[in-house]
Amino acid sequence: MIGRRPSATADERSGGRHELKYLIRPEQAGAIAEFVRPYLELDKYCVSRENNAYTVRSIYYDSPAFACFHEKLDGVRERNKFRIRTYNDMLHAAYLENKRKVGSTHHKVKTHLTPGVLATLAQRDREAVREAFVEASSGSGLSFPPVLEQLLYRMARDAFAPTSLVVYDREAYVYPGQNDIVRLTFDRNLRACAYPALGDIHSECDLKPLLYHWTILEIKFTGMIPRWFRRLNTLFDLKRQACSKFGMSIAQLLGESPRLKDGIRYAAIY
Repeated sequence: MIGRRPSATADERSGGRHELKYLIRPEQAGAIAEFVRPYLELDKYCVSRENNAYTVRSIYYDSPAFACFHEKLDGVRERNKFRIRTYNDMLHAAYLENKRKVGSTHHKVKTHLTPGVLATLAQRDREAVREAFVEASSGSGLSFPPVLEQLLYRMARDAFAPTSLVVYDREAYVYPGQNDIVRLTFDRNLRACAYPALGDIHSECDLKPLLYHWTILEIKFTGMIPRWFRRLNTLFDLKRQACSKFGMSIAQLLGESPRLKDGIRYAAIY
């Protein structure tokens, strides 16, 4: 069905990818989208949706001392970020992802979570999670996902728990038939709340805006950066900067929410 994200029944891995991030004004997004149309096409999951966008919903895990947040601020070269992710209002398709950064590249591993596994994960019961996975995968031959084992380990060792819910609307463009080579996205209406329950991933209650009237432009690519990007960068005078949605959500939780005029400075820090 158009607008839905694909389901997955086993770990899915993507190779090291580069990510470039920029903060732009909403009015720039339309002009940039027009510029890339000869090279990219609208992601099929955006077609026929309002404003050509789907909604991304992520619950991030961190320790009580915000270890992942401080690793981000300190620029630790190798770091992991665990999140539960789903899209739109989907109740049956949730994924556990470990987005690992190594130097300048990102490596993502993910696995599908059935409602039963998700429910036991919320209970923080390691054995119950294993039993739920075995029951859900009975007869499929699937082994217990390493990424799920890693999260359970961090939950036991470092008291990892759901720390922030981050939600935004994404308009995405990809190379025709080659989604993994280049992906350009506009992320709007960024909002977040602290300490959500896993069952709150579709809730809009208590979400607060993070970037107000700014749009996040992301360009992700594998291998060499495309030639046309140099023209795009020059034409729109793009200024690359750090802009972590997770980082901004934790900063808000810690009482560092920016004033309206400080939005762009605040994002540059995180």
